[in-house]
Amino acid sequence: MSAAQVSRSFDWDAYGRKVMAGEIPVCKWIRLAVERHYRDLETCHARGLYFSEDLAQHALESFLFLRHSKGEWAGQAFELSDWQQFWVALAFGWMRADGTRRFREIWEEVPRKNGKTTKLAGVGLYLFAFDGEGGAEVYSAATKMDQAKILHGEAQRMVQASPYLRRAIGIRLNEMYDPRPGRADKLVPLGRDAKSLDGLNPHAGLLDEVHAHPNRELYDIIKSGMGARRQPMIWQITTAGFDLSSFGYSQHEYATKVLEGIFEDDELLVIIYTVDHPERWDDPVEWAKANPNLGVSVYEEQLRAMVERARRQPTELPNLLTKRLNVWVRGGSRWLGAEQWADCGDVGLRIEDFVGQPCWIGLDLAEKSDIAALAIVFKRPDGGYAVIFRLYLNEDQAHAPENRHFYGWEQSGHLIVTPGNATDFDVIRADLQELARTHQVQEVVYDPKFATYFATKLADEDGILMVEMPQTSARFTLPIVEIENLVLTQDLAHDANPAVAWMISNVVMRESKFSGLRHPTKEKPENKIDAPVALIMAMGRALSCDAEPDLSDYFNNAVTG
Repeated sequence: MSAAQVSRSFDWDAYGRKVMAGEIPVCKWIRLAVERHYRDLETCHARGLYFSEDLAQHALESFLFLRHSKGEWAGQAFELSDWQQFWVALAFGWMRADGTRRFREIWEEVPRKNGKTTKLAGVGLYLFAFDGEGGAEVYSAATKMDQAKILHGEAQRMVQASPYLRRAIGIRLNEMYDPRPGRADKLVPLGRDAKSLDGLNPHAGLLDEVHAHPNRELYDIIKSGMGARRQPMIWQITTAGFDLSSFGYSQHEYATKVLEGIFEDDELLVIIYTVDHPERWDDPVEWAKANPNLGVSVYEEQLRAMVERARRQPTELPNLLTKRLNVWVRGGSRWLGAEQWADCGDVGLRIEDFVGQPCWIGLDLAEKSDIAALAIVFKRPDGGYAVIFRLYLNEDQAHAPENRHFYGWEQSGHLIVTPGNATDFDVIRADLQELARTHQVQEVVYDPKFATYFATKLADEDGILMVEMPQTSARFTLPIVEIENLVLTQDLAHDANPAVAWMISNVVMRESKFSGLRHPTKEKPENKIDAPVALIMAMGRALSCDAEPDLSDYFNNAVTG
């Protein structure tokens, strides 16, 4: 059998068109990802990108060589579902102006039984045997070698079941290779527990069940080894998990922020199948959103039986949510929606617009190695509020590899970077002094836990009114509720700082079951929320001052009367 004999034209775009037309129930993340593709088709040339239909078809045609190796389809030709065709086409069809692939990483979340391991095995075989990369090294990677062998074993059985591939690909213990003389191509499993991980030169890394990775070590090893490759690819695939401090959840958080437009990352393709309403876990419409292979490899009667069991036995619900509906189980709820916050943004808002006007300033100083934030709140004549943010961070932290998304914010002026390894508080003090000269600073509100000495200097030496506000739920709840209302009604305008948008998306709101009091928190230390905290403090004092009655007429009348 030749390549010409298996040639076929795939209508891979049909899935995307149906999603856009609302004919297929999908969650928010899939709709955003599909919209991103069609939006990029219109704007991509300005960014040096283009889409190649031929390369998309080439990748899809490689699956025609494959055969299922087990289950009811054993021995039958591998048929990609419509949704799988769409994402494979995007992964391999999008290109850069230099002729290399656009996407270097794919983040894919899909529940169990949706054929993710089988599909990923086919992707690995394409990158190994069909991609035209000289000496391709492709690794199926996991935290344990036994886990890595599951994906590798699936790919190996596909080769053995295919009359064409078993003649073209050599197989030996834990390795597939190109038997032609002088070829060094190989597809092998890789575990974090391997004796040596040095000397890798990966063309591709396939990471399965990333939710189980305890840290980013294996990911970093593979990525750092790709420096000599022109168009490497890391394809990560997983179900949701329970550990919100894990590497997998960090990847999930970053991926959702790319879809929301908080981060720009043209190298990352994001595919997340889940539900929109976890509280409706017994709704078949939500099942369909999370399980794109519903009716193919996911059987509704089995899913219904699991739902009925969760009704009778609530301890089964977390497992149903994570493994079959792909919901990361968290201990709190997100605060403000990214779209709602963005709708209140005004890139033209400037501090100079409010010269001479009264303002309340929230100061979140934290530690010298962390981001410090000012939130400057003004009352508008229409009864709404305007807020302008200033963020500060030392250059050691701002330029750290894990903070790569900070670079653009520094260049655009949305993050003020100070020299050295500790944020320079004198820069913040100078800004406050200038604000006191040009505006009517009513109060600077601060958390006494971190800023007492700094506040004393501002009060004693600069004459600025400093007000302590301990960060307690009792103090925070009223301004939190008011900010939510102002955002919903778009009566709060902000300066559209993208770093602040990122911080807003990091806020998880904890609420007392008994008192209803609320407090902002974050799931991981790297999820900064300094600006939202400063906003809550400033708004708390602005609201308090608004609520105080004006007694001047009473006293004047009392004196003259």
